[in-house]
Amino acid sequence: MNRPRPFGLLLSALAAALLAAAPAAGQGYPAKPIRIIAPFPPGNSSDVAARFLGEQLAARLGQPVVVENKVGASGQVGAAYVAKSDPDGYTLLMTSTSATISPAIYKSIPFDILGDFSPIVRVAVAPMVLLVRADAPYASLEDFVAQLRSHPERYTYATAGSGTIQHLTIAAFLSRLKTDVLGVPYKGSPQALTDLIGGQVQFMFDAVLSGKPHVDSGRLKPLAVASLAPIAQMPGVPAAAQSAIPELKDFEIEGWVGLLAPRGTPAAITQRLNREIVAVLTSPDMRERLAKANIATAAANTPEEFSQFLRKDAQRWKDIVTAARIPQE
Repeated sequence: MNRPRPFGLLLSALAAALLAAAPAAGQGYPAKPIRIIAPFPPGNSSDVAARFLGEQLAARLGQPVVVENKVGASGQVGAAYVAKSDPDGYTLLMTSTSATISPAIYKSIPFDILGDFSPIVRVAVAPMVLLVRADAPYASLEDFVAQLRSHPERYTYATAGSGTIQHLTIAAFLSRLKTDVLGVPYKGSPQALTDLIGGQVQFMFDAVLSGKPHVDSGRLKPLAVASLAPIAQMPGVPAAAQSAIPELKDFEIEGWVGLLAPRGTPAAITQRLNREIVAVLTSPDMRERLAKANIATAAANTPEEFSQFLRKDAQRWKDIVTAARIPQE
């Protein structure tokens, strides 16, 4: 009778052990507090989403969820920190569009958004809105674009800094219009918005989160949202894609906020977190809280769908940077 060789028995036992360990990897999780790293200052969309979500997630998981801000280099400091953390589900990253923009803008960054993380869920979306002073003499987006094309030398635009979503949204906008306008990079949206209100610059694209309060106060006027259709957060504001400007017929740019874990985090953990977060985000209470903060929740999505989204988004920004001829830093 043929007997199994000892080496074969060892391999069989090892395979069985690995199979048994896979479902067990997430059992007992979480057994201690979870940290969510927000790579931007308090008040940023990723920080706000992390704090709102952390509170509800803690109640569902039975463990504290602590939000820590590790700020610097357009979100790179916090992202690199999480990328190097243990893949055990206790250190997570709540990041945003900057994570997929950075590879297109910088020659070298300390993390690989597509290779160093295990995506969990896309949490929120951040539509971009075109803003001008409330007393600006434009009745519509079409009127503004006509004047911009006629006298581009009379205009300057503001951004929240070089390589930000505000910068690349305007770059894509002007590239489509084949119009060159002088830009002024600021150190964040607050400073840019202040100078827009003061008349030092004439227009900018910004996220609804930071721009809408100035619209509500009557200091700024929204001309269009960078979307295929109007959005609930900006009632009465037309979508650029629905304008009479052919070059903008499919103009859609929105930021995002999402949760990731270090690469190698067990699938059982990322899937558990995905289920719990989707349940929180679909609750009427959370939707209302986020809406009051001018944050729109993303449609329910799986880790696999979020991973596919990240790849497409990273490629989109590379295409925008190339089309606008923005040099890498």
